[in-house]
Amino acid sequence: MTAAIVVGCSLLLFLGLLVVIVWGNRRIRVPVDEASSRDQREGSVQYTDQREARTEAKLRALRRYFWWANVVTFSALVSAVLAAWPGGRLIMRILAHTSPDSAQGRLTEAQANIGFPTLEGSMALLFFGGLPAGYFAALLYVVLRRWLPTGRLAGPLLGAVLLLWFGALLDPLRADNIDFSIVEPGWLAVALFGGLAVLHGAVVAAAAGWWSGRVPLWRDESFRYYTPLLIGAVVFPPAGVAVGIGALLLLIWMSTFPLSFLRAAHSWRIPAWVGTAVVVLASAAALPVFVTAVISITSRTS
Repeated sequence: MTAAIVVGCSLLLFLGLLVVIVWGNRRIRVPVDEASSRDQREGSVQYTDQREARTEAKLRALRRYFWWANVVTFSALVSAVLAAWPGGRLIMRILAHTSPDSAQGRLTEAQANIGFPTLEGSMALLFFGGLPAGYFAALLYVVLRRWLPTGRLAGPLLGAVLLLWFGALLDPLRADNIDFSIVEPGWLAVALFGGLAVLHGAVVAAAAGWWSGRVPLWRDESFRYYTPLLIGAVVFPPAGVAVGIGALLLLIWMSTFPLSFLRAAHSWRIPAWVGTAVVVLASAAALPVFVTAVISITSRTS
């Protein structure tokens, strides 16, 4: 079983690297709403009443919303299965081999036995580690993408930024994680998890860029393109609940404010320099905590 887990995870991680190599230079391409573009060229559309105009605006907003949800879900699933999950599993195996005999068989923070990988433990890592990390990274990539460099640097930089912002607070480099007092060496754990974070970000960006170029806005005939959204809701129900709540909040938003305000709000854009400044300042603020956690991990002995 151990050999099968190692070989399987190695193959998945290799496929993740292949995704980055082939699609790593692609950026998200938002499809054009042909009906909306035609309306803008021809001038204001004359609806029979205000209710009809608002209904059409809601439908267009929902099509855009589910398009984004679909892109996020696809990149989350791909990055979880091809990076976060197999990478985390392999790192655990490597650290089990480099740790002293006294560490073998001891319980980790997640109540797993070091040095004894199981299929149940691997599946738990997917559902409680890989998938949440995939969705988290994919969602933040959509938010931050305009303020990241273009080309192949966007994904790796995303992974580095997320590791810096959240690695020492949540995982994988949380200083109070008891696992780092058991496995050795600490510097190897930091290096491996840091490399995995960079790869994870690269897979997220590559998958999102590729899929965005293939998915049209929602239409009756485009259902097959939204299969990832359905799969995500089934294998990771919290994501399905979040998408449903988001759609409900969007409808409330579209029903509350005047159409003139909604049209103006749709054109709002945060200047690129403002977003970049926020990313830089947030990274500078997170750096002391991250460095402290790294020093704590690398200086421990079991």
